[in-house]
Amino acid sequence: MVKIDDDMNIELTRGDIMSFSIKAKDKVGNDYTFQVGDVIRFKVTEKGNVENVLIQKDNEIIEETKEAIISFNHNDTKIGDFINKPVKYWYEVELNPDTLPQTIIGYTTENGAKIFTLLPEGGDFSD
Repeated sequence: MVKIDDDMNIELTRGDIMSFSIKAKDKVGNDYTFQVGDVIRFKVTEKGNVENVLIQKDNEIIEETKEAIISFNHNDTKIGDFINKPVKYWYEVELNPDTLPQTIIGYTTENGAKIFTLLPEGGDFSD
């Protein structure tokens, strides 16, 4: 199960796949056109401890587009061991983090951190 609310907070069942699109604005407020070779980095950190990065996934843009797609496989979304209740983390999305870093989605003074909530997954049956 994946749910992304209007504030871009994410709820995801641990071990599920996920894809979503993002848009960005340029310096004057127009829609940004992602260029071939641009890198979108998605990072999940421990809540209140941004130095403890738990997931980092880079997605390279392969064709010009106004919307970038960020995708995760089932292994990407397994943080730690099984959980029995929702666990909240913080996340951010950066454009070209290693060359011209620009945060697209992240902590704001108005809304605080963007929340990535991991929901419990069921275990697998074994004999």
